[in-house]
Amino acid sequence: MARGSSNPQQPPRPLVARAFWAPGVLAWLCAAAAANVCAQTQVAVADLPLEQLMQMQVTTASRYAQTALEAPAAVSVVTADDIRLFGYRTLAEVLGSLRGLYISYDRAYHYLGMRGFATPGDYNTRVLLLVNGVRFNDNLYDQAGIGTDFPLDLDLVDRVEFVPGPGSAVYGANAFFGVVNVITRNGRQIAGPQVSAEAGSHGSAKLRLSVGTVDALGADWLVSATRATTRGADQYSPAFDTPGNPGGLAQRLDYDRSTQLFVRRAHGGLALTLAHGERTKGVPTAAFSQVFNDPRSRFIDQTTLLAAEYTTQLQPTLAFTGRLHAGRYQFVGDYVYDYPPITQNRDVGTGQWWGTEWQWVSTALARHKLSWGLDYRRDTRIDQTNIDLAPPAQYLDARRKGDVLGLYFQDEFALSADLTLHAGLRWGKQSGSASAVHPRLGLVYWWNPATAVKLLHGTAYRPPNAYERDYRVDLPGGVVEGAGLRPERVRTTELALEHAPTGASRWLLTAFRSSVTDLIVLDAAGHVDRLTVGNTRAVQVHGLEAEAEQRWQGGQRLRVAYGWQRARDPSQAGPLTNAPRHLLKLQWSDTLRWGAVPGVGTGRYAIEAIGIGPRSTLRGTRLPGHVLANATYTTRVADVDVSVGVYNLFNRQHADPASFEIRDDTVRQDGRTYRIKLTYAF
Repeated sequence: MARGSSNPQQPPRPLVARAFWAPGVLAWLCAAAAANVCAQTQVAVADLPLEQLMQMQVTTASRYAQTALEAPAAVSVVTADDIRLFGYRTLAEVLGSLRGLYISYDRAYHYLGMRGFATPGDYNTRVLLLVNGVRFNDNLYDQAGIGTDFPLDLDLVDRVEFVPGPGSAVYGANAFFGVVNVITRNGRQIAGPQVSAEAGSHGSAKLRLSVGTVDALGADWLVSATRATTRGADQYSPAFDTPGNPGGLAQRLDYDRSTQLFVRRAHGGLALTLAHGERTKGVPTAAFSQVFNDPRSRFIDQTTLLAAEYTTQLQPTLAFTGRLHAGRYQFVGDYVYDYPPITQNRDVGTGQWWGTEWQWVSTALARHKLSWGLDYRRDTRIDQTNIDLAPPAQYLDARRKGDVLGLYFQDEFALSADLTLHAGLRWGKQSGSASAVHPRLGLVYWWNPATAVKLLHGTAYRPPNAYERDYRVDLPGGVVEGAGLRPERVRTTELALEHAPTGASRWLLTAFRSSVTDLIVLDAAGHVDRLTVGNTRAVQVHGLEAEAEQRWQGGQRLRVAYGWQRARDPSQAGPLTNAPRHLLKLQWSDTLRWGAVPGVGTGRYAIEAIGIGPRSTLRGTRLPGHVLANATYTTRVADVDVSVGVYNLFNRQHADPASFEIRDDTVRQDGRTYRIKLTYAF
């Protein structure tokens, strides 16, 4: 591919050698932590009463806490209990369960489609990924890793919030189609040492060791390490089923090995976080015009993030939140080409940055809740290098630095007892792009205490990232054209009706319309084995979404979500690639009691069905729609939590549309797979 480093011939250093590459910053943060007072105990989401659970506060829509009904957005929330109950293994599976979202997988990365829109070759650049409110998209590809490249074990997640629609008025670039905020658990919720082990199909295995505690100063600690590996199944590729390679089978190349480290300390108003993840993934698709079935083909991703957050009440009517964060991301791709001769090519991208965020929230003015702040990020390193290892040759050495600055202001104005106006405006400037101003307007009308009608309008933008600007390699699978790129923009209007008649029920109906201009896309037009990047299309999307959720005191739960959307390019006659018209989600869970079995407590089973309508591929093939069903059973046996999951329960054969860099038109997905997971708390 085309996916640099000052020493590209060296593979990434191991975790211990470079996880603490900013010791000065970490030492300063720890010293500051000692000056703060004890944090109050947080209540585990799974332990909340039913009424409180349905009225849970969210923080992502406005960057401060409010209930889902109050928020100027149709917010979706997945809790830790949901993750355990439905057996989700990756953040991609969590997001794929939500209304309006769907997942594609090319055996290397997972891609998030939103409301019928998923551009081939996009590395989730149009969704902003946060962890505890801190940006996780890198500064090189703007990539939001949601698969095994996401550097956080789901067992450490308290909840995931998703806010659909443009969020640039609040968050700036990348909050294009939505914002995902992953909020982690604390040490009190783990409460001591904990070990978790799991095994499953295709040689998958995973081990997690975690410790949660409160030290003598009253500080809350959570320390966790995870190691996971998957052998993977052999992958069939019709494009390579040739006389020279009968069967077109890539053998032992779908492996996935990852390591994750997470440390969080919270004391008073200060929270310190370290997250590190590294993953090695085999590439069975021979992407970017590689030699097929060569064991040297692989991708390596490494992500490290340090963050500090301080919150305080400056006055009874004025709150302050400050953040300091630093991060590093490195990608290493090993590609095998037959120029001839057969040669190993290495592609390295390295991004490094630090940033700060300041926010004030005031309730001093009657009927107004004002918030304002600034975000700044310094990109200290954005390097891209492409070389042949032997004989040595260099094709790319691009280096860049830059700054990102944003200033924003929001007002939540109670026009009357039943009508609230949300107004926001943000000015942003990124090196290499012109400044931009983006507004957000929302009217929330309380029809009655249980029903809110929301009229929402917002805009967002995404400047071209460093990969799109600088990556030019005239080799098979490389990018050879793309000058004068303009930022892409979106404008969305949405009308939503949310109804929560009791503490156990929630209904939602929403209609939306989005217009995207200057869309940045990869394309293969006019080139056999090269790619181009440019502002080539305008896209319009409109649709409807409905969701109903009901919980019963006996433990039963039902959620049904349906989405209809139409995404089209007015300049094209056919449908967009990978843009399903219909999405259906169904979840049911209940309790099973085993009173007659000694040592076995009450268990819970969960069934989830996800339906995706027909989709078109890049070559115009129409993939049929499919429905996948998953089943999970969780229980407790002799102080051990047991979870058994069966995924793609009915072994449905299905595929996702492939992107330009893959020779096949589609990428086949897994059939039925299994997982068993054991968790023991000491």
